[in-house]
Amino acid sequence: MCNFLNMDNISKKATQKRKKISSSSTSSAEPSPVAKMATRKQTMIDQAQQFTTIMDRLDSLFKSEDFSNAVSTIVETVVDKLLQSFTKSIEKVNERVAELEGGLHEAKLDNEKMKTELKLLKNQMEIMNLSNATFKNDINYALQKANENEQYSRLDSIRIHGVDETHGEDCKDKVCDILRKNLKLSIKPNDINKIHRVAQRASKPTRPNPIIVKFFAHAHKRACILNRTKLKGSGIVITEDLTQVNYSVLNRAYKHELIESAWSTEGKLFVKIKDGPKFRLQPYEDLNAAISRAMKRSPPMTGANSVPLGPREQK
Repeated sequence: MCNFLNMDNISKKATQKRKKISSSSTSSAEPSPVAKMATRKQTMIDQAQQFTTIMDRLDSLFKSEDFSNAVSTIVETVVDKLLQSFTKSIEKVNERVAELEGGLHEAKLDNEKMKTELKLLKNQMEIMNLSNATFKNDINYALQKANENEQYSRLDSIRIHGVDETHGEDCKDKVCDILRKNLKLSIKPNDINKIHRVAQRASKPTRPNPIIVKFFAHAHKRACILNRTKLKGSGIVITEDLTQVNYSVLNRAYKHELIESAWSTEGKLFVKIKDGPKFRLQPYEDLNAAISRAMKRSPPMTGANSVPLGPREQK
């Protein structure tokens, strides 16, 4: 520090000397160019000497032990502060990493728990689906059996449509007269077990109510079905006495665009595909699926007028 003060004093003295020379030259006459050149040269020599002196003193300063110690102290201080800051940053990073690792571990545990719960739910859903499918199958089976039993109870019955209705009529005599005159069948009133008219819906008020006829002998029912084509043109139609389910399925099949004809034989439903095979239609199966399946199989079927023996006669 003292060296720097000495350098400042030297600089100040040189400046004062130049000022004296300048003031003395100003008071006298204007110097000649040679004198100006000499003055400048001397000034440059002085400045060079001053610079050399400053450089020498700086060199001695840098080489001094005090300067080295001061620089070392400053560097050590800066390095220590940097290390402390870096250490704190590393600690914060480690803490954050630990937090993230803990959160990740918890997330993994939650994920495993959710996977386990999801697997349990999936198993429960599969069990429920199986139970539901079994339940549906059981219901369909029960409905099918109920429909079969109801249709079996109508095995000896027919429905006669288009018979004029009169007040106080005797349905047995009227039906026996139609069967005798039109079908040439010798069926007597005591061959009929039960007979009555069925009320139709209000949408068909002008048509006479159909008559349900149940015979004691299944052969009488078969005879009526085999000879019913003789009623063509009379306005009277004889059909099998079908359950509501079978009647709805047969009617839906008859209206299908791919079906050429639909009929029933002994309570069983049959259809004929246009330019395709005949097949038996189950009441509770999908019609389109049944048509597709029949087109693949094309099995031989019994004709419409070929009525097989009923269960009672097969015994």
